[in-house]
Amino acid sequence: MKVGRPKAQIPRDKAITIRLTNFEFQKISRVAKQKNLTKTDAILQGIDLLEKNKPQRIANVKELLKKRGIHFDDDDD
Repeated sequence: MKVGRPKAQIPRDKAITIRLTNFEFQKISRVAKQKNLTKTDAILQGIDLLEKNKPQRIANVKELLKKRGIHFDDDDD
């Protein structure tokens, strides 16, 4: 008989690696801890919020990027 963690119904078998500043990492960690979430779940909930408010959120992100001098092709809104 094998003992261990049960397999997830929907396994998370894909990975994304991102580079963060210490401040960004601490911010994600703090929010996840405050909300009693894993860092992954905190990030996914943030993405869900972006999708719910996509037009306004995208406009805000684009404005922030433009202020930082980052320009991009935005035909895929």
